[in-house]
Amino acid sequence: MSVRPALPVGIAALLAAMGVFELKRVVHERERELARLERAIAEERGRIRRLRADLAWLARPERLVTLAQQLGLEPARTDRLVRTEDLPDATALLFAGRSLTVELDAGEAIELRFKPLPAPRLGPARAGGPRP
Repeated sequence: MSVRPALPVGIAALLAAMGVFELKRVVHERERELARLERAIAEERGRIRRLRADLAWLARPERLVTLAQQLGLEPARTDRLVRTEDLPDATALLFAGRSLTVELDAGEAIELRFKPLPAPRLGPARAGGPRP
C-alpha cells in the first residue's frame, strides 16, 4: 500500500475518533445534568408533599374554630346574606362621595356632590323571587 492514500485515511480515522470521543464526553455531561435535574425534581416533589401536609395540618377545622374564637369572629348567619341583585351598580360606586365643580353661564362656579349610595338591606336571603 502506498503512503499517499494511507495518509488521508489515517487523518480521517483520527478525526472520526476525535469526534466520537467528543460526542461521548458531551453525552456523559448531559447524563450528569439529567441526573442532577431528576434529583432536584424529586426534592421539589418532596417539598410540595411536606407543604401540602403542613397546609392540611394548619387548616384543621378545630384549629380554625379556636383561632376564630380568639379573634372574636362568629359563624355566618343567613340574615347577613345579600343577593347580588341587591348590591348597587359598580359604576355608581365610582362617583360616590366625589364632587364636581361646574361653571354656570353667569360666571358662578358651583360644586356638585354625588350622594353616596345607601348600604344594601340586610335580610334573609330569598330564593329567586321578586323583591317586594
